[in-house]
Amino acid sequence: MDINEILLSAEKLFINKEYDNALKFYSHALSKERKNIDALVGVILSDFGINFREDAQVLYYYYQTQKEFFSNPVEAIEQLANNLIQNRGSDVYDLIDEDIALNDGIEYEDFVSLIDSKENFQEAFEDAIFSTRVVISKKWQFIDFIERLTDNGYFSVALDYLETHSPMYGADQEILSLYSLLPKGEM
Repeated sequence: MDINEILLSAEKLFINKEYDNALKFYSHALSKERKNIDALVGVILSDFGINFREDAQVLYYYYQTQKEFFSNPVEAIEQLANNLIQNRGSDVYDLIDEDIALNDGIEYEDFVSLIDSKENFQEAFEDAIFSTRVVISKKWQFIDFIERLTDNGYFSVALDYLETHSPMYGADQEILSLYSLLPKGEM
């Protein structure tokens, strides 16, 4: 099994909240490639997920959507996980929002305000999406984003987002129903 197959298996286990098994696969990936960032983050989040099941999923989704923007993804995820452990009453979404503010991202609500302030969706969308990163950290934001894309004819972009991010939600019917917004056979 090559490193990509191991990581894919680990990811599937993680998404299914089988953290003990995911940890084994991520560790195996590290034995093959000691500096693999996805494997390092996977080990941290799998270990974290054993005790904090739902928060681990949120942090994983955050990592997957933002990893290219982190200067040090391992350190960023480790710090977020440690903050949640130390401040057990904290909301994972609040910590992510603080992290976003520190890393110059635009929160989804600000993105929506920008889109709504312009008359032309295409121009506003392209200005926002190419000039900054939009952080979608809640399920309702993801749903709203896909609906806005399909309402404005960005079907292939919506499909890309769905294919990339819907696995993070498992078999969530609300997320899966978003595929029905896409035209059949026209992309």
